[in-house]
Amino acid sequence: MTEKHDNQRARVLSGMRPTGKLHLGNYVGALQNWVKLQNTHDCFFFVADWHALTTDYDDTARLASNTLEVVLDFLAAGLDPEKCTIFVQSQVLEHAELHILFSMITPLGWLERVPSFKEQQQNLPNKDLHMYGFLGYPLLQAADILLYRPKYVPVGEDQVAHVELTREVARRFNHFYKLEGKPVFPEPEALLTPTPKLLGTDKRKMSKSYGNTILLSDDAAAVEEKIKNSVTDRPKLSDKGSPDRCPVGNLHQIFSDKERLAHITDGCTNATITCVECKALAVESVNAHLEPIRQRRRDLTQNPERLQEIIRQGAAKASHAAEETMVEARSAVGLLQINAANDSNLDVEPTGTLRIPESARQAASDHERQRIITSEWAKRVNALLKPDRPGIFISRNGRGSKVGVYAAEENSGVWEFKLEDRPIQVLALLAVDASGRIHAYVLPPRFVRDIWKQFERHDSVVRVRLMTSPTGTLLALGDKHITIQEYEGAYLPLQ
Repeated sequence: MTEKHDNQRARVLSGMRPTGKLHLGNYVGALQNWVKLQNTHDCFFFVADWHALTTDYDDTARLASNTLEVVLDFLAAGLDPEKCTIFVQSQVLEHAELHILFSMITPLGWLERVPSFKEQQQNLPNKDLHMYGFLGYPLLQAADILLYRPKYVPVGEDQVAHVELTREVARRFNHFYKLEGKPVFPEPEALLTPTPKLLGTDKRKMSKSYGNTILLSDDAAAVEEKIKNSVTDRPKLSDKGSPDRCPVGNLHQIFSDKERLAHITDGCTNATITCVECKALAVESVNAHLEPIRQRRRDLTQNPERLQEIIRQGAAKASHAAEETMVEARSAVGLLQINAANDSNLDVEPTGTLRIPESARQAASDHERQRIITSEWAKRVNALLKPDRPGIFISRNGRGSKVGVYAAEENSGVWEFKLEDRPIQVLALLAVDASGRIHAYVLPPRFVRDIWKQFERHDSVVRVRLMTSPTGTLLALGDKHITIQEYEGAYLPLQ
């Protein structure tokens, strides 16, 4: 199996549990690094909402809202859905399916020896953790990772044991099951990146359980109040201190420029500045860094439809990648798989690839070829669509969205579709490549609304052009082109 994806970029996978709004410790320890990785790697970042149930199974009142808060913080901190895939774990059911397969082959001893298993029990003595979900959460974590077959998993040193368990699970699965003599899962590598320590306002590790955090979403006044009330390293003003041991000095080390850091370091170690002055400067530095983050968060909060669309699109992209893995995993295990080939003329390969029907190849006219391709593809999603008129379907999702389905065959890397100039909510473009494979791009309502009037028109016919590029499939809109690779096989708009 290949470890390269997205135009040969190595894939990265990581996630966070939704315990509420993220704080500076989350940002410095992981999120800031993720923002950098999205520019150099094929990144999948997710909110691990099922994992929140392992310890908080008895109180889920805020689970959904906490999940949204984390997605907001992801985006506010700089994660870009155009550069990476952001999704919610429970919206990609393949995570649970792969977890089941792994649970059949993983010895109990492997889970019991994970360091965090006993540590959590000791740290939460008043919580009943004698549950399979708690014992098995490292295995669900292994499924989270291996489902996307990443090259790297960015983690702190305390999580290396989980990555090593994941490697062992992959090795054991590959030992029992192979696909055409090849292993299904590559072994991911832990990506250890230097992360500066960040103390909480009370000098302990920053943690919500200690009540010593500064949130990414805190307004300027809240940040000032928390920093002004922080413990310092100098009980008396005449004492010489060390920024390394002081929460305020720690903030300067991360958020202040070199000149200001040198100033407070000299003043602290020689007792030539007061803690009040040092705190005031730290407030300036932290607020200057957080203001653009807060502004992005405010903008997204005021546009809930955009936030929902990002979550839906992320789930669709993640589901597409996850299903590619599960097709191979199911086949390797030997599970019975029934597909559309059993009740139609579709030629479905063992990997799930959909190809042009033989009846379409023999059709006398282009119009008939396109009609066959469209109708046969529709059979594959017949639980989601019902026919309305030629090329137009109605979704069965209760909203009755009109879905336009059109087919075109490749000509020198270009597909030209001819559409009716009538209102539709969802547009499915079936692009048949030179080898006969059908690529289905299902464009959601918001996207269709935004682009519909930008297509070229002639004699009441809407002309749509797709083309291949090194970065994926491009949709032509006048003089500009936009990538629509994320919509291939994304059937959520039909559901």
